[in-house]
Amino acid sequence: MSDWFSVLKAAGLVEKLDKKQKKKIKKLLQAAQPTEFMGQEITQLSDLVTEMKSLDLIKNDKVMRKKFEKFDENNLELVASASELRKGYEILYNQIRGIIYPKKKGDLK
Repeated sequence: MSDWFSVLKAAGLVEKLDKKQKKKIKKLLQAAQPTEFMGQEITQLSDLVTEMKSLDLIKNDKVMRKKFEKFDENNLELVASASELRKGYEILYNQIRGIIYPKKKGDLK
């Protein structure tokens, strides 16, 4: 079980939220579920961290505020790593594609 689930479950945060906040958090959490679209996931996870940090339950609890600051730092590191990986992936893909589909004289690209 990930840190996210253990923190949310242990603190009972979702149960303490009003209906509208609870729905938004659950929707963001569901949207952040891993899929094949890593860049979108990271953005959605950033949205979730930002939304959670804006809640009064987090703002008014020093321990939880520190945990979410740590989550935010970890996510920033992931974004940086993902950007590097994506760039390397695109370069490698284009190199392989160039071998499979070599440019011919007169091609537009």
